[in-house]
Amino acid sequence: MSSGTWTNTALAQAQSGSFRVTFDATASDTNVDAVQGLSSGPASFYPNMFVAVRFNTGGHIDARNGYAYVAASAIPYAARVSYHFILDVNVATHTYNAYVMIGSTQTIIGTNLAFRNELAPTSSLSYVALMTTPGSSTMCNITLSSSSMAPSITTQPMSQSVTAGQMANFSVATTGSAVTYQWMKNGVAISGANSSNYSTPVTTITDNGARFSVAISNASGAVTSNSALLTVTAPVIAPAITLQPMAQSVTAGQAATFSVATTGTAPMTYQWNRNGSPIVGATSSLYTTALTAASDNGSQFTVLVSNSAGNVVSIPATLTVKPVGTPPGCLLSNGTWVSTPLTQVQTSSFRIQFDVTPVATIEDGVTGLSAAPAAGYNDLAAAVRFNLTGTIDARNGGSFVAATAIPYTAGTTYHFILDVNVGTHTYSAYVMLGSAQTAIGTNLAFRTQQASVSSLAYLNGFTVTGSDTICNSVTTTGTASTLLLNSSVSSLAFGNVSVGGSSTQNITMTNAGNSSVSIAQVMVAGAGFNSTGASGTTLTPGQTTTLTSTFAPSASGAATGKITVSSNATNSPSSISLSGMGVTATAHTVALSWAPAVTGVTGFKTYVSMISGGPYVEMGSSPATNPTFTDTSVVSGQTYYYVVTAVNSTNQESLYSSEVAAIVP
Repeated sequence: MSSGTWTNTALAQAQSGSFRVTFDATASDTNVDAVQGLSSGPASFYPNMFVAVRFNTGGHIDARNGYAYVAASAIPYAARVSYHFILDVNVATHTYNAYVMIGSTQTIIGTNLAFRNELAPTSSLSYVALMTTPGSSTMCNITLSSSSMAPSITTQPMSQSVTAGQMANFSVATTGSAVTYQWMKNGVAISGANSSNYSTPVTTITDNGARFSVAISNASGAVTSNSALLTVTAPVIAPAITLQPMAQSVTAGQAATFSVATTGTAPMTYQWNRNGSPIVGATSSLYTTALTAASDNGSQFTVLVSNSAGNVVSIPATLTVKPVGTPPGCLLSNGTWVSTPLTQVQTSSFRIQFDVTPVATIEDGVTGLSAAPAAGYNDLAAAVRFNLTGTIDARNGGSFVAATAIPYTAGTTYHFILDVNVGTHTYSAYVMLGSAQTAIGTNLAFRTQQASVSSLAYLNGFTVTGSDTICNSVTTTGTASTLLLNSSVSSLAFGNVSVGGSSTQNITMTNAGNSSVSIAQVMVAGAGFNSTGASGTTLTPGQTTTLTSTFAPSASGAATGKITVSSNATNSPSSISLSGMGVTATAHTVALSWAPAVTGVTGFKTYVSMISGGPYVEMGSSPATNPTFTDTSVVSGQTYYYVVTAVNSTNQESLYSSEVAAIVP
């Protein structure tokens, strides 16, 4: 017991290595200053104590670490309560660990603490000393053992993430003395890895996912750490250009395309530049210019390729823009109005034919007729156009129209026919697509601003973007009678049709001329084939009729046939070849099943279509309660497309499910 005086007790023997000493201490009050510790001889003042724990005047427990008292955490003490202290001491390293039992929990006061600094290094410790002022304290049950406590881990190894080519560092913090370490990779001991820290060799991508742990032991026990994950990522490789952009040469009105090929780690970004300035939106490996003009000649194009590791700029590629050549006797429409006179001024009905070649796939090029050389769109009474949607149309009063979508392509020459009636201020416009005369529009009105024009004398052209070459203009007085009957298809293939069943397809017949066409007869050849409709029909210009063809095989095997349409058209007779395969009818079913995606479903509706995307027809008359459906009405050789909806108790129906296809063999 100590109350203002020093009390010393000799250890059973002097300690010069690693040892453990335990004792119980009790403070008389919560504000005492009671120091218990170890010295090399009987202590008579504080600097004699190499190792010390303390009840301090602030009401907490702490321990000496070199020059000062410290504590790993706040540990309050209570008056007249016995506390069990444990000191693991290593005289050789002049360090110690201090613990106190709080209930059944061993609580760390401090680990790897240094002996008191005021004292010269000592080689042994022989006494337990106690000093209390103010207040009093007692110290009992002093026990000395030569072995320290089993090791425990205070800081587990942490997972590491490195780039291939780097090293990873793992560490562990422990308590206990005279411990040994053995690091392991994926459970296998690593030779030479025997300290609290371990640095891997230079990593490779094959090390990704490896797990590292460490086994720690001393004479009193052993413990193994948690495993730490090593993540190894591939190094980011800076971009390199493997194929430089190539110089391009185009004709004015065309677009030029530049491209670059690279290697490196994705993602990579691209920025194309023209004459050193960034091009807005040009951010892929491929860049296509706008339609070129003569002023673009000589422009330099480069591309900057970047990723997180660096960037590279391509070699400049030069754009050469050649002027558009105009064939003799032709007009070149390229941003300015051009005109040529007709062979004579036209005041009644006449036909004009001409060829136009667009230089670009997407342009705005108009060719039309006027009373005087045109200087603006309003001067054109009748006009055809290559429009910005990539199709051909014609002017009808206040707007451009087309009877059907007629796409055009750059560099293709299109032959136009305009049948014009100046007296009625109307015209019909056609374009030849191969050998077929296709109506752009019939009985079209002159442009609104030209509704009262009395004569037409000029063919004109104007192109805002791109350019057009207009050639081979021919004018004939009066409108020549054109009798053309075109079929929407030249052949029909019915595929597999069950014997005893049938399949039907429709053919559209169109009057593509400017005079009425009468269909005199429709004849069908070939076993199992038949047709209805069209026969005896008279079509006005632009009018259509439907011819229905049916294949109903009576025997299995391949079948061929032909429909022949006879009329007063100049291209009569028209022939459509037929083919099909009769197959022996076999009973087939399609079984569907699904899982409800939400709760509250009371039933399901199943829909079917012969065309992907619908329209769909409901199967059954009422919702089914089970998420299954079997279709027994399918036919061999056909493909069916199914969707399902869910219905709740108020008969609200969901959207269609994803579509599934069933091919019936």
